[in-house]
Amino acid sequence: MENSLVNPSQAVEASKPLRSSDGSTATRLGHVPFLLGAVGLGIPLVLLCAPVFADLVNLWRTRYGFSHGFLVPLVSLYLAWLQRPALRRIPVAPALGPGLPWLMVATGLLLASEVGGIITTGSLALILVLAGLVLLLCGYAYLKALAFPLAYLIFMTPVLDLLTEPLEWPFQLLTASMSVTILQALGIPVLLENNIFIILPTVTLEVARECSGAGLLIAVLAIGLPLASLTLRAWWSRITLVVSSVMMAIVANWIRLTVMGVYAQAGGKDLHGPYHILQGLFVDWVAFAFLFVGAWLLSRWEKEAPTGSLLLEQGSSGGSIFSGAAWNRAWWLGSITLAVAAVGLYQLDHGPTALKKDLAMLSPVLGDWVVDRSQNNGSHVELQDADASLVRTYRAPDGRRVQLEIAYLKTQRQGKELVGMATAPLHERATATDLQVGAIALHANRTFIDKSHRKTPAVFWYHINGMSYTDRFQAKLATIKQAFLRGRTDGALVLLSAEPRKDQSEEQWKAQEEFAGTLFPLMREYLP
Repeated sequence: MENSLVNPSQAVEASKPLRSSDGSTATRLGHVPFLLGAVGLGIPLVLLCAPVFADLVNLWRTRYGFSHGFLVPLVSLYLAWLQRPALRRIPVAPALGPGLPWLMVATGLLLASEVGGIITTGSLALILVLAGLVLLLCGYAYLKALAFPLAYLIFMTPVLDLLTEPLEWPFQLLTASMSVTILQALGIPVLLENNIFIILPTVTLEVARECSGAGLLIAVLAIGLPLASLTLRAWWSRITLVVSSVMMAIVANWIRLTVMGVYAQAGGKDLHGPYHILQGLFVDWVAFAFLFVGAWLLSRWEKEAPTGSLLLEQGSSGGSIFSGAAWNRAWWLGSITLAVAAVGLYQLDHGPTALKKDLAMLSPVLGDWVVDRSQNNGSHVELQDADASLVRTYRAPDGRRVQLEIAYLKTQRQGKELVGMATAPLHERATATDLQVGAIALHANRTFIDKSHRKTPAVFWYHINGMSYTDRFQAKLATIKQAFLRGRTDGALVLLSAEPRKDQSEEQWKAQEEFAGTLFPLMREYLP
């Protein structure tokens, strides 16, 4: 938003009352007050959103298929910049009624997400906070004009994983099937086993979830949507460009896997590592090239017509009109809301919570179970940056063995949380069950752990504030509740695994559940 207050003569003119579109008296906001207001609002906004944005940057930097996130905020700012001619024509009419509740709910969601280490809702809350500020300070017309730039920010978040994850398995099957068909057409002997294993004479390729190509579609859409809006005028051409680019990305993934098969059959090695990442980027490169070439061709085919892009008709550059008293109230309310939320964010977590006792001090004899020091198995689940951990095997008098694993986090944040990518495989086959331990009901999950092509039965639960939780969402909510009420975000994962068994009877769970009944009462002596 530009201000017309640049010299004394203009200042006299700006002080005259103006009439806004709704008939109310309005005045132009001076340059200095606007800058002061922007600083006063910007500082708490940055303090509040900085942790979430830092988590997003880490996600873009470390997670495959999310590097386009670095471009999304820049593209969004550019799209908003293009709206300047339209925004100059819109009188600012702060919407205190809906704007303030919107902002309060969005900041509350952001707080809860940050202390719970939930980047999906946290990143969504970040967008809602920005939209709430626009509505509160400037009104519905501004929010409508900036709706596309704000909504576009969703491409920098993992929110769209909710749409792509259900597509991963069908895309795995389709990619494997089509690649085998192409290889057979090329005369290469190949078999498809269990729908995802491509068996060649020299090597067996597994089409993993990451190879499905579903996640790469988000990057194609993130580039395709603004490109189509800025370069094309007709809706049919925009839709054609985006849809065809998505289809090209899918086909490119088939070609990528086919090339890997041909390379392996010719004696090629090192199919994994940096070269494998390069092959993955091939899908995006092909799709992006198709996007730009397609946009150029479609723009030439379009008939001559008035521009129908994101830009509205340019009007006079008369400056933004602000309703003085209403805007000042909105500014104060917005600043106070953000400041309170920012202070709350940095006060909720009082720091790391130490163990009551060192896990290494856990008795080597638990009831009838005795430590078996001849067993030295590795951990089934490795939580990143666990502050304390214990891996130990116990043996019963009848020879049954149970491996105990405890991973404790003194405090949680994004990238260092109990419920996350590391524990997600445990829930794929998990079934909740209740174990009666004296007068206490122990909530636990039964699951299988795939290791070396062997299914190991296991029982696990999340230990938070002396309680056991099986559901991921309940565990997250318990962490958030603990943060708000106690200023703590500590918690532990307890996993009990037995020896692999071929039968599917209830006996495979009996050893772990018996041991859990002995272990659980002791956990409160060690875990806060």
